[in-house]
Amino acid sequence: MLSAIAARKARLQISSIKSSIKRRRHHHHPAAVKKARRRKYNTPPKAHSENKNVIVTTSESSESNPKQQQDVVSLDLDHSDSDSDMSITLDQENPQLIQPERSLEPTQRERRKVWSPSLPVVYSSDDASDASDEEPVADISQRPYNRPLTTDGPERLSTYHPVPEQNMFQLSPDEASALGLSGPAVVLVLSPSLAASFVGAYRMRVLRGSISLLGIIIHPSRVPHHVFAPRSSPIPVIQALVVRGESSKSLASIPSRILSIIDQGDVVIVLQELRTGIGGLGRVVRTFEGVFDQAGLEETIDVPLEGIHVVIQATRGMCAFQLPPSWEMALSASPLALSGHPVGLRKPHVLLVKGQKNSGKSTFARALVNRLSSWHRRVAFLECDLGQSEFTPGGMVALSVVENPIFGPPFTHPTLPHQAHYVGAHNPRSSPSHYLRAIQSLIETYRLDLQFASAFVDIEEDREDDRITDVIPLVVNTMGWTKGLGSDLARRIEELVQPTDIFLFDTSPPDGVEPDGPRVHTLEPVTPSPRFTASDHRALSLLSYFHAVFPNPIHSPPLRQTTASLWSTKRPLCARPPYELTTRLALDRIVLTGAGAEDVVRTELWRVLTGALVALVSSPSPSEGDEELFTPGSPPPDPASSTCLGLAFIRGVSSDGSKLQLLTPVPPETLVNARVLVMGELELPVWGWLDFRSADGGAGVDVPFLQWGRNTGAGSERRRVRRNIMRRAQM
Repeated sequence: MLSAIAARKARLQISSIKSSIKRRRHHHHPAAVKKARRRKYNTPPKAHSENKNVIVTTSESSESNPKQQQDVVSLDLDHSDSDSDMSITLDQENPQLIQPERSLEPTQRERRKVWSPSLPVVYSSDDASDASDEEPVADISQRPYNRPLTTDGPERLSTYHPVPEQNMFQLSPDEASALGLSGPAVVLVLSPSLAASFVGAYRMRVLRGSISLLGIIIHPSRVPHHVFAPRSSPIPVIQALVVRGESSKSLASIPSRILSIIDQGDVVIVLQELRTGIGGLGRVVRTFEGVFDQAGLEETIDVPLEGIHVVIQATRGMCAFQLPPSWEMALSASPLALSGHPVGLRKPHVLLVKGQKNSGKSTFARALVNRLSSWHRRVAFLECDLGQSEFTPGGMVALSVVENPIFGPPFTHPTLPHQAHYVGAHNPRSSPSHYLRAIQSLIETYRLDLQFASAFVDIEEDREDDRITDVIPLVVNTMGWTKGLGSDLARRIEELVQPTDIFLFDTSPPDGVEPDGPRVHTLEPVTPSPRFTASDHRALSLLSYFHAVFPNPIHSPPLRQTTASLWSTKRPLCARPPYELTTRLALDRIVLTGAGAEDVVRTELWRVLTGALVALVSSPSPSEGDEELFTPGSPPPDPASSTCLGLAFIRGVSSDGSKLQLLTPVPPETLVNARVLVMGELELPVWGWLDFRSADGGAGVDVPFLQWGRNTGAGSERRRVRRNIMRRAQM
């Protein structure tokens, strides 16, 4: 005998199934509206009092499945008026409905906003746990705004597990000195095909064998590589390769206690601490706090070095750097694979990377520079993306010279460019002509000064380096604005650059490739991690630039890469002593660009410059007749006769405008050449205004129109955004 509750549940389930079957056939019938309204208020349908034996059958035939014809459920109960005496019988000819098929209409619980972007696709509530273990109603993972959930578990980043005195050895001071190292050092022994991933900043050298790191192969050398591995970007993976040849020179310095343990095919690398102060940027930009630490990682193994942690598996928001197959094919294609062969006088290769935004252009361009640096002593990099710059802050087009591979995201290698021009915005919408003139000037500089720059290479320094020195290839990274005016600008840039190879991020193959034109390589777009937005990375790169400590370029040889090696984050910008200069003596011109700049009158100039982000431009002195410091609506300096030395922040202006206070990381020896200030549309991020030493993290000084913390009053509450409306792409 079934209880009254069980019988009622069975009756409701069967009636719901019957109504769902009829609704599939007659979903436009007016009766369906009444039934749907009755289900909404959980009112069971009326039962026939004349017949106590309820017989339920399906309209679908079961002839296709003979096994189901044997499954007959018959509940013979006494004929009485109570619910407990109900009798449920399934007909022998239609014995389905033991479990409803998922092609039927979903239940009320499953029908709950599975399409809404405000709710997760897979529910973790108690209601979802009560659902059956059947297939979902629809394959929602195929929709563009959902990603299929993987059941393989977290991504594994390391197959190497360090064990002290077995495959990890801490060197003594004498052993480190024999290898030419100073400070603590650890030797790691990796078997072939093992992978090791670290979070932190470290110095690395290969002592034996070869490894693959961020798309390039590193052989034994005395040159250390600086690797920055924050969790905000894909983690670099050190992949041990099969040893095809050993260098007796490198093996001679390895301690004998390690040589007696390693096998023939093992790879030996040495790690050291890299104390640059870059981890302090997390105090400046709180969004990136702790990205170099192991906090929040589920499974890590500490190395006996400060700030270096072995990561076994990935966690939420963290992934490993992996080259897609199309990227590897493009990097291995000609001319990259043949650029290392001596063929007499070589023609410089100009490689252009283009595609839509958030497709992986900057990451591929970085891998392209690394691959070229394996063959060439120097590689030129032309940055045309104003919003996602690689070596300089945003808002400028820059031509940089790269000597060493890049192992880190953009904020880890701010560089003083060889030549740059300031546009003053994250896109060239407001000044497209000035943007094109700046790129044209940089292209002419490359062709005249850089592409055949063997005369600037130190011969004594090249004796231990067999890379190509007489030719410097060029990598051009374009912007992701590819529609309307952006498409016209991209076409014009391609005409100016005249590339030999084009790397196109597009799923469809190019059409109409000319025989004499550039070679086109189609690449697979890669979606970046959504944990940090593009504005977050721009703010971090800009503040990393202002806290960086650059070496003095005056004492460096020509064409030497000037990259920051230290970051000073002990004091915020509001607590740093600024440069003070006399306006009439130190400056020749002050230029305002961007929307609304033409409306600024001369008497309001100093109020506009207070708290402004400006570019330091080196330009020829004006003629004797032009002595005006500021002329409203004046054009920016001509790119053909000027260059941008860096950015500065105007901390304060005297009441009469005779004194200016500047904060800039540009070395003083270079700062004396800055005679023009150019103000654009860019502003200092709010993190740069705050004093991170205070308890509340507020502003260190009284700044107009800047408030940190909760406000009270009418209209001060947080704006509510409706997220239950689907966009066109989500339908």
